Amino acid sequence: MVQVMQDMALCQERYPNAICKLIALQFTDENGVAILELAIREENEILKLNIVEEKHYELVPRSQISDAELRMLMESEL
Repeated sequence: MVQVMQDMALCQERYPNAICKLIALQFTDENGVAILELAIREENEILKLNIVEEKHYELVPRSQISDAELRMLMESEL
């Protein structure tokens, strides 16, 4: 929790006009990762970390992704 609080404070100090989002990456297995968007909330004067959004991805070699799939992925992220 300390690292998360320090990261948020640094972001707010360096980029006061930006919307700071806490992002974490967690490996789920040998080729899987979860990307988590986190939020800090206070409950009964205790700070807690909540998961706002969680997405799972599988890491694959570039050779296993067709150009059409890459185009589709890039367009879906816009």
